[in-house]
Amino acid sequence: MIDPTDEIYASRLPILQSLFDNKISAPEAAAQLATASLSDSTTTTTTTTTLETSLTSLWNLIITLAADSPTHHDKLVDLLVDISELPDATDPATGSPLTLHDDMQVWKDLPTLGWTFRDEWNFSINPNFNSEKRSRAISRWININRFAALLMATEEAVFASFSWFALVTLRQALETPSEQIDRARNPIEAWVPAAAAWIEVLGVEMYEWDEEFPSGGNRGAPGKGGPLWTGKHEFCKERWALWRGRFGGLAKGDGGEVEGVASVLDSVRKVAGDAEVMMREIEAGDVE
Repeated sequence: MIDPTDEIYASRLPILQSLFDNKISAPEAAAQLATASLSDSTTTTTTTTTLETSLTSLWNLIITLAADSPTHHDKLVDLLVDISELPDATDPATGSPLTLHDDMQVWKDLPTLGWTFRDEWNFSINPNFNSEKRSRAISRWININRFAALLMATEEAVFASFSWFALVTLRQALETPSEQIDRARNPIEAWVPAAAAWIEVLGVEMYEWDEEFPSGGNRGAPGKGGPLWTGKHEFCKERWALWRGRFGGLAKGDGGEVEGVASVLDSVRKVAGDAEVMMREIEAGDVE
């Protein structure tokens, strides 16, 4: 978790605050953030900041603000879309397109944004957190998932790969028997609402997804299932049905008994029940 007030964000946080305060539009904020980020990736008398580091700092700041302030999600989604639509940046020394890792164009491809998001999916909670810190970590995790889903909902190509984040969250929340989950580090009150957020935002589209995630070699098995799913490494209606059934079980309180941990909180049961109902309505064609 970063501190947005850290000096490294000093050139960009005020721009975002102006956006939130309706003092500037999303396209204006996008242009100003692009200028600030490119300016930061220069050598000064005190430090050398690479372009990749500067961009990653920008993405970290945006993700942190989305995690802390869901009321700003719509503006931050518009902002990232507007950044991706800025004119291609060029190297001032050569005039050639400015890219990272050979093929990621600044700004069209939002270089390293996906990687920065991916780091968030190492989520777990420190079991030594007090109740306040634990509650905040859970809230932030749900917000991050909703924000990623909203980005995918724009149907912009630059966010298409975010479907993997949906799969990981639904797998963690719903494809492992509750009694096998480390509820201290991976509480269902974090993962189940995070999974439900994907259904709420993108359920209609997800029901039709048939994307397969290739495995093997250096790729590993990014689409593999949890213990309850032994099918293909993909989105499919059979996997959807498993998720719906698991939401239904959790809605009834089937969360497994873990010493010192409540089985299923009422709030989680409600979220799970709402997700199951929505999934059934999507299957019946009642949700567009």
